Amino acid sequence: MKILTVIPARGGSKGVPGKNIRPVCGKPLLAWTIECALATSGLGRIVVSSDDENILDVARAYAGIAVNRRPEELSRDQTPTAPVVAQVLAEEEDAGHGPFDAILLLQVTAPLREPWHVEQAIAGLRDGVNTVISVAEMRDLHPARMYSMDEGNEMVSLMPELEVARRQDIPPVYYRNGSIYFVRRSAFDATGSLMAKPAVGYVMDDRYLLNIDEPRDMLIADVLMADLERERAAR
Repeated sequence: MKILTVIPARGGSKGVPGKNIRPVCGKPLLAWTIECALATSGLGRIVVSSDDENILDVARAYAGIAVNRRPEELSRDQTPTAPVVAQVLAEEEDAGHGPFDAILLLQVTAPLREPWHVEQAIAGLRDGVNTVISVAEMRDLHPARMYSMDEGNEMVSLMPELEVARRQDIPPVYYRNGSIYFVRRSAFDATGSLMAKPAVGYVMDDRYLLNIDEPRDMLIADVLMADLERERAAR
């Protein structure tokens, strides 16, 4: 299976300006995802897509990483990820690097992953499955503990049948942790989606749940990535 790995890293973050190259535990945030991709077996072409030259310079420092200069029309706040991936795919194949059988998306803002996570997710693309998506089990943050509220702040349970159930009696639910998306090329072409059905979840421990959207998330990332580095060093 020939895989195109895409690492999207737009420059115009509003919540955390410049977050994709902000330092986390001693290196740019982008570097964590690049290094994971380079250490993962079975990946062929690895491309960082960005509209920002500083981000592309970080990527260029790594041998084995290609860069794609993203056009302005695909670099806006509201731009979804799928058209960005499609643009990279088209340019890579036009340049003679394809054809590709599958697409791997690794998001910079969900950096808590190991190469073996990616390898196991790739192995999960079995017959009859179009997409593998990394997920984490939600325990305390379960929808049985969540509510909507009207104008008077009256609480309405999202799962009233389980509102007072013990945690151990509540069926598990899973949250897309944003770390890994792996989709068949044929399914992506047919649907334009990185979550083409049938899709299966690759379950990661919830200690790998981190999405960086706000300044406080950068502080959390520093702590968690440092802990991951200590764990690696102890192996």
